[in-house]
Amino acid sequence: MFFLLLLLTAASTLYSLTIVVLLSRAMRAMPRIERLNAPPPVRWPRVSLVMPARDEERTLESAMRSKLGNTYPELELVLVDDRSTDATGAIADQFARAEPRLQVVHVEHLPEGWLGKVHALQRGLERASGEWVLFSDADVHLAPGALEKIIAYAEQEGLGHVTVLPEITCSGFALQMTLVSLFRLVCVRSRMWEVSDPRSSASMGIGAFNLVRRSALERTPGLEWLKMEIADDVMFGTMLKRSGAKQAVLNGRNGVSLEFYPSLGAFTHAMEKSGASFPLTPLIVSNLLLVVLECGFLAGVFSGRPALVLLGAGTWAMGAVMTWAFSVWAGFSRWTAPLAFLGVLPTAWVSIRSAVLALMRGGVFWRGTFYPTSVVRAGQRLGR
Repeated sequence: MFFLLLLLTAASTLYSLTIVVLLSRAMRAMPRIERLNAPPPVRWPRVSLVMPARDEERTLESAMRSKLGNTYPELELVLVDDRSTDATGAIADQFARAEPRLQVVHVEHLPEGWLGKVHALQRGLERASGEWVLFSDADVHLAPGALEKIIAYAEQEGLGHVTVLPEITCSGFALQMTLVSLFRLVCVRSRMWEVSDPRSSASMGIGAFNLVRRSALERTPGLEWLKMEIADDVMFGTMLKRSGAKQAVLNGRNGVSLEFYPSLGAFTHAMEKSGASFPLTPLIVSNLLLVVLECGFLAGVFSGRPALVLLGAGTWAMGAVMTWAFSVWAGFSRWTAPLAFLGVLPTAWVSIRSAVLALMRGGVFWRGTFYPTSVVRAGQRLGR
């Protein structure tokens, strides 16, 4: 028994040390938008902001006001109403009547072989005329001056693609704890500190903010290559990296923000779309292993053995301090840090649940459309 407790505690300690080192590298590698100070270009290039929206009436109005209030001098906005069943289309049309920079595209039919969101992005791209195209979810807020800072930085650095880790706002301690744990792992797993290195295969794309130079996009297979990719934003970054685009990931605190999900239940429901992407058995094994590594130090804390208690407590303290620093850096609630390791539990549950549902249903529902598992996996680019 002692050996098992020691093994669990030691494994968790080594895991936590690795996370601390890698997360520190990721945080150092991502500049904050508000601290960018590149000089403005001689001429501001035209930017087309493409926003896919489906049933976004709850958040659309406030997000649109933040985007329309942007001070970027050469901004074109294209909102794609993707078969919404609520007032999204009407709200968008109301804004368009008062704002000449805004075009609204209403999608009423989804062609076979396309995911709804990717098709909406393609429809928006067809209407965009900018030298830069910004793909951004309809509920994302942009702070005044943020786009100017990012474009000036991208032009100075000769970038082809810029993606932003957004500042997340959400209600409920459990959801905040889950998202802190999830985004911490995203930063590490994607090797964000290597994305800007052209010699590395690491790449990243985030649906809240994928800014691409049109000339860089034209060197790729295009959005049609992603038409059945559920993780379209991530694979968008991969597609650009493979095509030679120079990339950067920025910290969006005080620049790019959104309410990720209104509740843990909404997050759980939304993640059902990923259920067909991976086989069930490896998914269960990997998630259970992650739970053991994240929470294994508790075996030492409650072992009653002084050395193990000290090791387990030290591991917890180390993880809590790093999570607190990450939360402050990224704009999450810092008060979840002491218990953030428990966020892996709902994350694992959501992942396994989505795969079980996909197995029972034979596929997934996303944006009002059912996609069989065989179709989803046949169209995936992730991992290829």
